[in-house]
Amino acid sequence: MEYSGAIKLSNLAVSTLKSGAGVVKLATAKSIFASVSPYLVESTFYPLSDRDGKILFKKKEIDSLLRGVRAVAIGMGIGNSKNVYKILVHILKNYDITVIIDADGLNSLAKYGMNILKETKCNVILTPHPKEMERLSGVKVTDILSDPINIAKRLASEYSLTLLLKGSATVVTDGKDVYISDRGCSGMATAGSGDVLSGVILGVCAQNNIKEETPLNVVSAAFINGMAGEIAQTKSNEISMTALDTVNSIAEAISKIKG
Repeated sequence: MEYSGAIKLSNLAVSTLKSGAGVVKLATAKSIFASVSPYLVESTFYPLSDRDGKILFKKKEIDSLLRGVRAVAIGMGIGNSKNVYKILVHILKNYDITVIIDADGLNSLAKYGMNILKETKCNVILTPHPKEMERLSGVKVTDILSDPINIAKRLASEYSLTLLLKGSATVVTDGKDVYISDRGCSGMATAGSGDVLSGVILGVCAQNNIKEETPLNVVSAAFINGMAGEIAQTKSNEISMTALDTVNSIAEAISKIKG
């Protein structure tokens, strides 16, 4: 794996738990088990076969991993390879679950083919930043930034999915309805913040797996994540805060929203 920092992976798993998931499995390459496992206190570690740190597609392993799972997030630090795409294709063709695709998962779709999204049984959520959106849609970043809502709606409608487009304001759409969250802060512009967001989306969607409510679930997760970041920045500062600070403020953000 290209980005296999134990803390980064732990952030994703913990943010999912803090956002309401009862059980979280963290699947990653067997070769980094020793560096990751000390950080997984509440999560279950599931090692996947790899070669030189790059995960291999093994059907039995993926099927075992997904047994009883309601939602899965894939792509964070996994690498952009044909094997990653094969894993995606297998999940999308054979499972009726919520699938959040981020980072290298998005890059694999852009590189090896988007049409699998039109054949899937899954409830798909894509979470690109503008450059990833450019790779997926073929629309230049400058054009995306000038018209984010309509470009996001167009791609979401074409592939019948929910799309979260990151930016100064977060746009969430299923091609029909559009939600916008403006929560967040400059201190969240740090490594691992996107992984934390994916973890929060996973936790929220695992609790409520109704497909028609997915866009509202996703924007709710973005709101929670952004509020947690704002709280974290008040306790630190925009220069020093890390993604872990956001994770540690999720509970307080949820308490404020509930209150």
